[in-house]
Amino acid sequence: MTRRFLSRLVSVAAAAAVATGAGFASAGSGPVSITTPTNGSTISLRTNPYTAVAGTASFAAATTGASRFYLRRDGCGTSNDNPHLSTTTGTDGGDGCGIVLNAVVGVGGDVDQGAFVDFPASDGMPLALDAGRAATGTIDITGTSVGAVEVDISLEALVGGQGVTVGSTTTTTVLDPAVSDNAVAFAIQPDASLAGADLQGLDLRVHIHGPALDAGFVGLSGKSFVDMPSFAASVNKSVAISVDDATFAHPVTARLDGSTWSVAIPTPATGKHTIYAESTQGFSTSSAASTTFTVKR
Repeated sequence: MTRRFLSRLVSVAAAAAVATGAGFASAGSGPVSITTPTNGSTISLRTNPYTAVAGTASFAAATTGASRFYLRRDGCGTSNDNPHLSTTTGTDGGDGCGIVLNAVVGVGGDVDQGAFVDFPASDGMPLALDAGRAATGTIDITGTSVGAVEVDISLEALVGGQGVTVGSTTTTTVLDPAVSDNAVAFAIQPDASLAGADLQGLDLRVHIHGPALDAGFVGLSGKSFVDMPSFAASVNKSVAISVDDATFAHPVTARLDGSTWSVAIPTPATGKHTIYAESTQGFSTSSAASTTFTVKR
């Protein structure tokens, strides 16, 4: 992934996060509570060198599903072409543009004019990737093309602000000039290292090359799309506590067991103290809960 392309993907991902509220739609960390120590209680430092802190937290269910992204383009040969992925479809001003196959070669030849187009996601981010299932989709080729072509499709993403390769595939197909649309199906198995990854950005690159006659274009307006295997909410969940610091500058991570959490901390010095707790799921963080207690000798 080039630095220029990564910069573009970062900027598009930031815009997508703003558009979607910077979190999973209707899926995120819910309320967190502290049940121990109880508010207003007193703890003896002499008999309790460690204090048990426990509570409950609510998280959105990470059910499996798929997120469909359509290949879209606003124009053709203008300053506002804007190839992109979107979870919504419609009529595209750039339909009939895109990648052009317009050379004649003999059998075994290869037409490759560097004809690729990147489609970065403009919405639908962040996305909780289910790397155990394949991303599937269709690249539609319209026009009067005939002959064998290779369709290279690659997926890249932003994870933790870093560009990563999700996966790629190449499909060889023979174009039928008797039909107006040649639907090329593809499947990409995500890299296993991305299991449970929360994607901040996504980009699909289409590259078409190979022996072909006449002209062909990438069909848009709902004809080309990718279904990303995903979870309804992030599988990454945690609860953090902080002693006498509502900013969580030095948080302590609790142990999660379903909807309950617990952690043992060194009992603070004598006096009054406040413990804060917050839960996180993906990029969503709950409001903090707090309890105040007194430590005596």
